[in-house]
Amino acid sequence: MDRDSFNFTLIAQYKEEIEELLVESEHVYRSTIDYEMLDVKVEELLRSAKVDGLEEKVIWDLLQSRIPTYVNYVNFKTTGKKSA
Repeated sequence: MDRDSFNFTLIAQYKEEIEELLVESEHVYRSTIDYEMLDVKVEELLRSAKVDGLEEKVIWDLLQSRIPTYVNYVNFKTTGKKSA
C-alpha cells in the first residue's frame, strides 16, 4: 500500500470516528451536543491521529466540515481564556 492510499484510508477511518464521537456526545433525542464531553473525546482523537502520523490540521478540517459548531466552541473557549 502506498502512502497516499494509506492516508486516504486513515482519513476515512477518522471521519467515521468523528461521526461516532458526535453520536456519543449528543443527547435529548440528538437535539443538543455536550461540547465538554466532545472536547475530551476530540483531544483523545487528536493524540491518536498524531501517533498514526496524521497531521492535526487534517482532523480539524474533518471536524470543521462535520461539526462546525464544535470548532466555534473551541475558538470561543480559546479566545475567552486569552481575554480573561
